[in-house]
Amino acid sequence: GLKVLFQPNEVEDIELDVVAVHGIAAHPEYTWTHKEKKVNWLNEPTMLPAALPKARIMTFGYVSYWFGDDAVRQSVNGIAGKMLQALCHERAECGFRPIVFIGHCMGGLVIQQAYKIATLHKEDYPNISDSVTGVVFLGTPHHGVSNSSGLQTQGKIYQTIVQANVQIQDNVLHSIAQDNDVLVSIVHDFTRVVSSQQESAPKLFCFFEEKTSKIGKIAGLLDMAPEFVVGESSGTLSGHMKEPLPLDHFAMNTFEDAEDDNYKSVCRQIVNMSKGSRAIIEGRLGEKAPISKSETSRNLYHLPSLPAPIAREKCFAPRGGILELIEAKFKKTVNVVLRGDSGNGKTHIAVEYANKFHREHPGSNVHWVNAGSTAEFELSYKRIAKALYLSRKGMTNGDVVDMVHDTLKQHEGGRWLMVLDGLDDKMKLRAAASSYSGKSLLDIVPNVPFARVLITTRSEPLASRIVNHKDEYVIEVSALMEADASLLLLGKKTLAEAEGKSAFSVAKELGCSAGTLTMAQLYRQTTKLSWTLFKEAMRSADVLAKKSHDAMPIWQLLYRIIEEKHADASRLLLVIGLLDVQSIPDVFFERNELNEQIPCLVDYGMVEPSADKRVLTVTPIIRQCVQAWLDNKKKRDVFEEKVLSIFCAKFNEREYDTNEVLLPCALAILKFGAASTESKSYLATLLFRIAQYYMHIKENGLALEQLKRCLSLHKEDPERNEELIKETSQAIKLAKGNLQRIGQDHPETIRKASDFATIQLQHGGSSSSEEIIALYQRALDWSKEKSGEESIDTARRQYNLALAHDQRGEYDDAALLYKSAFKTAEQQLGPGNPELLRILGNLACMYCVQGRLEDAQPVFEVVLKEQTKTLGVNHPETLVTRQNVSMMLEDLGQVDEASAELEKVLIAQGRLLGLNNPATFRTACSLAVNYRMRGLYGNAEEMLRATLRAQKNILGETHRDTVMTKLMLNELLQEMGKPKI
Repeated sequence: GLKVLFQPNEVEDIELDVVAVHGIAAHPEYTWTHKEKKVNWLNEPTMLPAALPKARIMTFGYVSYWFGDDAVRQSVNGIAGKMLQALCHERAECGFRPIVFIGHCMGGLVIQQAYKIATLHKEDYPNISDSVTGVVFLGTPHHGVSNSSGLQTQGKIYQTIVQANVQIQDNVLHSIAQDNDVLVSIVHDFTRVVSSQQESAPKLFCFFEEKTSKIGKIAGLLDMAPEFVVGESSGTLSGHMKEPLPLDHFAMNTFEDAEDDNYKSVCRQIVNMSKGSRAIIEGRLGEKAPISKSETSRNLYHLPSLPAPIAREKCFAPRGGILELIEAKFKKTVNVVLRGDSGNGKTHIAVEYANKFHREHPGSNVHWVNAGSTAEFELSYKRIAKALYLSRKGMTNGDVVDMVHDTLKQHEGGRWLMVLDGLDDKMKLRAAASSYSGKSLLDIVPNVPFARVLITTRSEPLASRIVNHKDEYVIEVSALMEADASLLLLGKKTLAEAEGKSAFSVAKELGCSAGTLTMAQLYRQTTKLSWTLFKEAMRSADVLAKKSHDAMPIWQLLYRIIEEKHADASRLLLVIGLLDVQSIPDVFFERNELNEQIPCLVDYGMVEPSADKRVLTVTPIIRQCVQAWLDNKKKRDVFEEKVLSIFCAKFNEREYDTNEVLLPCALAILKFGAASTESKSYLATLLFRIAQYYMHIKENGLALEQLKRCLSLHKEDPERNEELIKETSQAIKLAKGNLQRIGQDHPETIRKASDFATIQLQHGGSSSSEEIIALYQRALDWSKEKSGEESIDTARRQYNLALAHDQRGEYDDAALLYKSAFKTAEQQLGPGNPELLRILGNLACMYCVQGRLEDAQPVFEVVLKEQTKTLGVNHPETLVTRQNVSMMLEDLGQVDEASAELEKVLIAQGRLLGLNNPATFRTACSLAVNYRMRGLYGNAEEMLRATLRAQKNILGETHRDTVMTKLMLNELLQEMGKPKI
């Protein structure tokens, strides 16, 4: 049966089972022991247990004598069956813990037969074949013992034993004979089963002997010539790795010590199989292996606009399919909320979903917005503007936010994802910019039917309000269940049931919070403590730690290690832990801090970097622990003063680009108590510099607020510096003067004029086409002056003006503008960009209206090819192009081909966009026209009437599309001899 020779002190630490199976005529107690050294390499502490400290090493023994009083009738099949029964019993709670077999001589054949049986009868031997990841063969006669060998039943040894008149059971001896049917079948079936598994197959390695064996000793024939028992031809398997050992057959499975070269060769292969085990099993189970640290840095998905403030988790806890649940919710609504307590992993879930969306929707953008404060929200929108190539020259914060809002909203079929992370207090998002002062920044989140907005929050009432009290769109992110908690606490997927249960037991004591479990895993990984010692360490946490927060005990244990080993890093943690912001830009740190201290804090889980390393995040749960520690040690005032001094040096009034990214941190610092005179002096300096920055970006109202507070501090200063009071007073006067100078060329005025023109153009308002063109021309002239001829903002305004001229029938003017916009956009955005293709598509449509089909056709071909490649064949923009191409085919006389394509487009739009989408309505009208061209008047009338009813309900009777559909229907009715509607 099975006998355990070695295992770790704690069962939960076992990661691998090693099972050694001996050959014929061997005693299981001694067969693995070197005769002279009396060393069993399977349990000698310096040998295999040292190489595999987390392995349980076992032997499987069976009666293998084939002659003498102890001889029994055995078969390979029977021995294999017994071993499988023993394994099932021993591994009842091991799940898919990997198994590596070692087989000497016939033991290798037993392993092969057992693997085949377990594969064919998984219901009888659950989790056995799926757990086997490697087999090391030591002198296994895969192709039998030579017919000329003395071991054959016709050989001299066998005949000598027969003549001795002792009991003989030669069944197993026949099984290893060359060309024996049983042997051939075992090896053939085994290799077929292995090869069929391809990448998930167990690794096989064959060792064969290089020395002859004195087999005559078996029967006392000392003068019999030595021979090879299992040479290379018999001891190897085609297509699998092999290596010779300078040993005879009977020494293949024993070694002197850890320095024995033969042992090193065998041990090396066993260790290699151990290292590859997890990947093999997870491949079989259809699960992706956890990402290693090196893979994390190499394979992180880069979001196309703004990367998330943290990178993807090395071990993401699936939480019962939460990503799929989010996806299902988005099929019914625009806004989905993740609600949960601090440290439960909401942001990590959002990061994982954002990457999933990016992979599954090529060409669609992901926009990440930090929603913890107004400053962070606005900074996120500025980064989105940069990613969308929007010019910010001469614009206030409000202008930029509005411009991003309008750009994201302008394309009704747009598909993008926005993540609003950390929206815990709606009042913190009251806009302060003069152009939209007092409004909630949530109103600036575009409401586009086919976009997606994923919000994370700790507030239950706020979560409900965000989804208009339709609470089915709020997903609760609660404490982790067993499998997920074990994953984070172990830092890997566990394949052993006992290990998982022990981990979950500890996780429950820690509260099953994702953030706490991650810290616990890092602490245990750092200290190498067993579960027992880990629990003792947790129990030893001081009273403060136990009273503060579930995470405080484990944070304190980790912090002590950092403090002892990395003093500079520990001090930096106390500094950045005071900043109540979602992310800290890299420009805050010194070079040595980025290269030395930050990597240390990342390793200990105190800081999480973004994928591109531009920003670093100290999660709320870590900040809470840092601040509780500072309060307990009465060091908060000291470190707040230190932070104020750092920011006074960093926030230089002339470094505007740096100040922009530091502003959220600076505003968070303004909330410090500033208890000492020195702290108040630093605070006044910082207030003045923030005000200077606000004046630079034309936010004079915000500048005035900071300057008034700064002046108050100067006047309260016991030393009362009159020069500083005078300087601050002059700045206040300047800010007030700037507030009074807002005229017709203010960006807000231009934006509103352009928005008005767009509404009139799209919806058919009361303004004349001349007025619309004049408004667009004014916006274009302003953009050229402020942003330059070659800016993407200028190109977009040229495109708007081109649409207006196009609709008015002024095709030459429209063509010039389309081409100019295309040229600039191509320079700024690069070839193949969806916005670029949209311009080309409208140019091709204009050619069709003009009857210039020979010009339109090649343009449409380019647009459709690139959109299909970049966006996909059923992306909303590709579907619009396919509709326009169908209408061109009608003009070319290919009416039937156009009809088939229009029907496909209509079905796709109905499925993806919905039946009440304006684009779906337009395709329905195009198909109705096609029906009319083909003489299918009844079908055309039915479709136009249905579309018109829907357009009146959704778009209104005065909308341009509604008016056009009504006109088309009346023309059809007149042709059919029916009264108009």
